[in-house]
Amino acid sequence: MTTDATPTSPLDDALRFDVVDLVGRTGTHRSVERTVPAPAREAGGLAMQVAEGDDIAVEIELESVVEGIYVHGTVTAELEGECSRCLDPVEQDVSPRVDELFLYPEKVKAAEREDSVLLEDDEVRLGTLVRDALAMEADERPLCREDCPGLCAQCGFRMEDDPEHHHEVIDERFAALKGLFDDGSKDDDPQDGKA
Repeated sequence: MTTDATPTSPLDDALRFDVVDLVGRTGTHRSVERTVPAPAREAGGLAMQVAEGDDIAVEIELESVVEGIYVHGTVTAELEGECSRCLDPVEQDVSPRVDELFLYPEKVKAAEREDSVLLEDDEVRLGTLVRDALAMEADERPLCREDCPGLCAQCGFRMEDDPEHHHEVIDERFAALKGLFDDGSKDDDPQDGKA
Protein backbone atom coordinates (compact mmCIF):
# COMPACT_ATOMS: atom_id res chain seq x y z
CA MET A 1 0.00 0.00 0.00
CA THR A 2 1.68 3.20 -1.09
CA THR A 3 0.93 6.48 0.60
CA ASP A 4 -0.12 9.68 -1.15
CA ALA A 5 2.24 12.64 -1.17
CA THR A 6 -0.49 15.03 -0.02
CA PRO A 7 -2.19 14.70 3.36
CA THR A 8 -5.89 13.91 3.19
CA SER A 9 -6.84 15.03 6.71
CA PRO A 10 -5.43 17.15 9.55
CA LEU A 11 -4.46 13.89 11.27
CA ASP A 12 -2.20 12.97 8.35
CA ASP A 13 -0.44 16.31 8.56
CA ALA A 14 -0.11 16.27 12.38
CA LEU A 15 1.40 12.78 12.45
CA ARG A 16 4.36 13.24 10.14
CA PHE A 17 7.74 12.49 11.64
CA ASP A 18 11.04 13.47 10.07
CA VAL A 19 13.44 10.51 10.22
CA VAL A 20 16.40 11.91 8.29
CA ASP A 21 18.61 11.27 11.35
CA LEU A 22 17.70 7.54 11.25
CA VAL A 23 17.88 6.80 7.52
CA GLY A 24 20.76 4.44 6.71
CA ARG A 25 21.89 4.21 10.33
CA THR A 26 20.81 0.67 11.21
CA GLY A 27 20.29 0.14 14.93
CA THR A 28 19.61 3.77 15.82
CA HIS A 29 16.22 4.63 17.27
CA ARG A 30 14.23 7.47 18.71
CA SER A 31 11.16 7.65 20.98
CA VAL A 32 8.43 10.09 20.04
CA GLU A 33 5.33 11.19 21.93
CA ARG A 34 2.77 13.45 20.35
CA THR A 35 -0.77 14.39 21.28
CA VAL A 36 -2.93 15.72 18.47
CA PRO A 37 -6.56 16.87 18.32
CA ALA A 38 -8.93 14.54 16.52
CA PRO A 39 -10.29 15.74 13.19
CA ALA A 40 -14.02 16.05 12.51
CA ARG A 41 -15.99 12.80 12.61
CA GLU A 42 -16.34 11.08 9.29
CA ALA A 43 -19.94 11.24 8.11
CA GLY A 44 -21.19 7.71 7.52
CA GLY A 45 -18.06 6.39 9.23
CA LEU A 46 -17.67 3.99 12.10
CA ALA A 47 -20.16 3.88 14.97
CA MET A 48 -17.37 4.68 17.45
CA GLN A 49 -14.99 7.54 16.65
CA VAL A 50 -12.88 10.05 18.53
CA ALA A 51 -14.90 13.23 19.10
CA GLU A 52 -13.67 16.27 17.17
CA GLY A 53 -10.98 18.09 19.13
CA ASP A 54 -10.43 15.29 21.68
CA ASP A 55 -6.87 14.10 22.21
CA ILE A 56 -5.23 11.27 20.34
CA ALA A 57 -1.98 10.37 22.12
CA VAL A 58 0.72 8.62 20.09
CA GLU A 59 3.73 7.02 21.79
CA ILE A 60 6.02 5.34 19.30
CA GLU A 61 9.54 4.14 18.78
CA LEU A 62 11.16 4.88 15.41
CA GLU A 63 13.88 2.34 14.69
CA SER A 64 16.25 2.17 11.74
CA VAL A 65 16.56 -1.31 10.26
CA VAL A 66 18.20 -2.60 7.09
CA GLU A 67 14.96 -2.49 5.06
CA GLY A 68 13.67 0.88 6.31
CA ILE A 69 12.19 2.48 9.41
CA TYR A 70 10.28 0.22 11.81
CA VAL A 71 7.57 2.02 13.80
CA HIS A 72 6.00 0.46 16.88
CA GLY A 73 4.10 1.78 19.87
CA THR A 74 0.60 2.63 21.08
CA VAL A 75 -2.18 5.04 20.31
CA THR A 76 -4.48 6.12 23.14
CA ALA A 77 -7.87 7.74 22.65
CA GLU A 78 -11.45 7.80 23.90
CA LEU A 79 -14.04 6.77 21.34
CA GLU A 80 -17.61 8.04 21.45
CA GLY A 81 -20.74 6.78 19.79
CA GLU A 82 -24.29 5.59 20.41
CA CYS A 83 -25.61 2.32 21.75
CA SER A 84 -26.72 0.26 18.77
CA ARG A 85 -29.94 -0.74 20.60
CA CYS A 86 -31.16 2.31 22.57
CA LEU A 87 -29.08 5.16 21.08
CA ASP A 88 -27.72 6.28 24.49
CA PRO A 89 -24.20 7.76 24.44
CA VAL A 90 -21.38 5.21 24.76
CA GLU A 91 -17.69 5.75 25.48
CA GLN A 92 -14.80 3.35 24.91
CA ASP A 93 -11.18 3.88 26.00
CA VAL A 94 -8.77 2.23 23.57
CA SER A 95 -5.00 1.79 23.35
CA PRO A 96 -4.25 -0.17 20.19
CA ARG A 97 -0.73 -1.18 19.31
CA VAL A 98 0.75 -0.02 16.02
CA ASP A 99 3.49 -1.83 14.11
CA GLU A 100 4.59 -0.90 10.61
CA LEU A 101 7.73 -1.12 8.53
CA PHE A 102 8.23 1.88 6.23
CA LEU A 103 10.43 0.45 3.50
CA TYR A 104 13.17 2.32 1.66
CA PRO A 105 11.85 2.70 -1.93
CA GLU A 106 15.12 1.38 -3.41
CA LYS A 107 14.76 -1.85 -1.38
CA VAL A 108 11.33 -2.70 -2.85
CA LYS A 109 10.86 -4.51 -6.15
CA ALA A 110 8.53 -2.81 -8.62
CA ALA A 111 6.03 -5.68 -8.40
CA GLU A 112 5.83 -5.33 -4.60
CA ARG A 113 5.39 -1.54 -4.41
CA GLU A 114 1.59 -1.72 -4.50
CA ASP A 115 1.48 -3.79 -1.30
CA SER A 116 4.24 -1.96 0.56
CA VAL A 117 4.34 1.10 2.79
CA LEU A 118 7.16 3.25 1.53
CA LEU A 119 9.26 5.86 3.27
CA GLU A 120 8.69 9.11 1.37
CA ASP A 121 10.77 12.29 1.61
CA ASP A 122 12.52 10.93 4.72
CA GLU A 123 9.23 11.13 6.62
CA VAL A 124 7.13 8.57 8.44
CA ARG A 125 3.45 9.38 7.92
CA LEU A 126 1.30 7.77 10.57
CA GLY A 127 -2.12 9.36 9.95
CA THR A 128 -3.55 6.37 8.07
CA LEU A 129 -1.91 3.86 10.41
CA VAL A 130 -3.37 5.57 13.51
CA ARG A 131 -6.81 5.91 11.95
CA ASP A 132 -6.81 2.21 10.99
CA ALA A 133 -5.62 1.12 14.46
CA LEU A 134 -8.44 3.05 16.15
CA ALA A 135 -10.97 1.67 13.68
CA MET A 136 -9.87 -1.92 14.32
CA GLU A 137 -10.17 -1.42 18.08
CA ALA A 138 -13.62 0.23 17.97
CA ASP A 139 -16.74 -1.77 18.77
CA GLU A 140 -18.67 -2.41 15.57
CA ARG A 141 -22.01 -2.50 17.38
CA PRO A 142 -21.49 -0.65 20.65
CA LEU A 143 -23.79 -1.32 23.60
CA CYS A 144 -24.39 0.78 26.71
CA ARG A 145 -24.58 -2.54 28.56
CA GLU A 146 -24.85 -6.20 27.51
CA ASP A 147 -28.52 -6.62 28.49
CA CYS A 148 -29.75 -3.33 26.95
CA PRO A 149 -33.39 -3.91 25.89
CA GLY A 150 -33.22 -1.25 23.18
CA LEU A 151 -36.18 0.51 21.58
CA CYS A 152 -39.64 -0.77 20.68
CA ALA A 153 -39.60 -1.89 17.06
CA GLN A 154 -43.14 -0.55 16.54
CA CYS A 155 -43.02 2.95 18.05
CA GLY A 156 -39.43 3.64 19.17
CA PHE A 157 -40.34 3.70 22.87
CA ARG A 158 -37.38 3.19 25.20
CA MET A 159 -37.91 -0.35 26.56
CA GLU A 160 -35.82 0.26 29.69
CA ASP A 161 -38.40 2.81 30.88
CA ASP A 162 -41.22 0.22 30.77
CA PRO A 163 -40.14 -3.40 30.20
CA GLU A 164 -43.82 -4.48 29.92
CA HIS A 165 -44.42 -2.18 26.91
CA HIS A 166 -45.82 -4.09 23.93
CA HIS A 167 -48.22 -3.78 20.99
CA GLU A 168 -50.96 -6.13 19.81
CA VAL A 169 -49.88 -6.68 16.24
CA ILE A 170 -52.20 -8.61 13.97
CA ASP A 171 -51.24 -9.55 10.47
CA GLU A 172 -53.43 -7.51 8.11
CA ARG A 173 -54.43 -10.67 6.27
CA PHE A 174 -56.12 -11.98 9.43
CA ALA A 175 -57.60 -8.70 10.70
CA ALA A 176 -61.10 -9.67 9.49
CA LEU A 177 -61.02 -12.83 11.64
CA LYS A 178 -60.25 -10.92 14.85
CA GLY A 179 -63.95 -10.54 15.78
CA LEU A 180 -64.56 -14.30 15.64
CA PHE A 181 -62.69 -14.88 18.88
CA ASP A 182 -64.31 -12.13 20.95
CA ASP A 183 -66.46 -13.28 23.93
CA GLY A 184 -69.63 -11.70 22.47
CA SER A 185 -69.49 -13.82 19.33
CA LYS A 186 -70.87 -16.93 21.13
CA ASP A 187 -74.23 -15.21 21.77
CA ASP A 188 -74.75 -14.66 18.07
CA ASP A 189 -74.42 -18.36 17.22
CA PRO A 190 -76.99 -19.00 14.41
CA GLN A 191 -77.45 -22.63 15.44
CA ASP A 192 -78.83 -21.78 18.92
CA GLY A 193 -82.53 -22.58 19.24
CA LYS A 194 -82.60 -25.04 16.35
CA ALA A 195 -82.96 -28.63 17.30
